[in-house]
Amino acid sequence: MGQLRKQEYYIFMGARVKPLLLSEETGGKFSVFEFTEVQGLEPPFHIHENEDEIWHVIEGEVTFLLENKRVDAGPGDTIFVPKGKLHTFRLKTKTMSAILSLTADDFENIVSEIAVPAQTAEEMPTEPPTKEKLGRLLELGNKYGLTIPPPEHAE
Repeated sequence: MGQLRKQEYYIFMGARVKPLLLSEETGGKFSVFEFTEVQGLEPPFHIHENEDEIWHVIEGEVTFLLENKRVDAGPGDTIFVPKGKLHTFRLKTKTMSAILSLTADDFENIVSEIAVPAQTAEEMPTEPPTKEKLGRLLELGNKYGLTIPPPEHAE
C-alpha cells in the first residue's frame, strides 16, 4: 500500500484502523492507532517479537487470550500484552473499538504494506482476509517480527 497518513481510515484484515501517532514522529519507538475490530474476523494467535501492545477499550466487550490466561475487558479497561507472548482476542460484542499503542514500528509497517484506504469513515470489513492476504501477512511477519504459529500449536 505505502505510507500511512494520520487521521485517515484503513481496512486492515478484520479491522478498521486510523493512525493517530506514527513512528516517524517518535523515532520508530512508538505508534498509536484507533482500532475497530469486527466479531468473527479477529486475528489468529500470534506473537509480536519486538513490540509490546497496550489496548485501551473504548466500546464493546472482548476476551484477550494471553498464553494460558483469559482477560475480559470492556469500556475503560486497559490491557498490556508483552512482546514475545502468544495472544489473540475474541469479541463478545459485534464490534470493539480501542486505542492500540505499540512500542515499536513493526505492526505499523505491516499495516502500511497490507491495509487499503477505507472508502468512508464508517466502512468496516465484512469478510475474512483472502488466502493471498494471509500469505502476505505471513511473509511480512517474517520481515517484521510477527509470528503466527500453526493453529494446532496456538490453542
